[in-house]
Amino acid sequence: MYPHTPTGDYRLLMFRDSVSMHHQLVPDAAQDGSYIFTLGSGQPPRHIGFLEAEVLTFTFGSLLFRGSLHWRPPGNMIMVFDTTTELFWQMRAPAVPPGHAKLFQMDEMLGMSGFNDAATTIDIWVAQDYESEVWACKYRVDFSVAEITLRFGKFDESSWVVVMPSDGDVFLLVNFGEWLLQLDIGGKLVATFHRRGLGPANLRLKQTLVQHTFFPILEGYVTNSPPFI
Repeated sequence: MYPHTPTGDYRLLMFRDSVSMHHQLVPDAAQDGSYIFTLGSGQPPRHIGFLEAEVLTFTFGSLLFRGSLHWRPPGNMIMVFDTTTELFWQMRAPAVPPGHAKLFQMDEMLGMSGFNDAATTIDIWVAQDYESEVWACKYRVDFSVAEITLRFGKFDESSWVVVMPSDGDVFLLVNFGEWLLQLDIGGKLVATFHRRGLGPANLRLKQTLVQHTFFPILEGYVTNSPPFI
């Protein structure tokens, strides 16, 4: 789901194939390909083509940046969908292995993070020139897999990192086995959170409740401190 800025609508970008999409959304006789569904419109999904978008059905998560959705599918490209023109296009990706690559936004720039092939460093790239697709490695964080594995279990292909800019600083969230780890930009372990099946995401929620004295406050409790609030 994404906001459509020109109209203020919220829309769904969907992909139909004859096997996976439910017939109540798109009739069986409809064409395969990409569809746009406007929430609350009462209208059926609208076909926009682009069969190549099927690869995105196997790609976890997207990032909305400059009015476009971005994905990092397998390969050396980033898939982009302009939510205004409703057109797909591709841009070059930096040298981050696709299996661990995660997109984010930092300082009004598109960014990508991930482990290197040996899983010894976390590389953080930013698109210095978005239109010309020029990337630069902004940070390289040493990551001691041996030490972390000894404490928190086995590193595997499902482990990945999310970069979280916060008030001029940057910290990293890494899912590692059954643990969520918070690291600073120097690679120092700051906090841990044990929860089976928990993984970080690029979505950030801001606490908006007005603080009152009758609200229970637990000092040192993990959810009362960043990055969990």
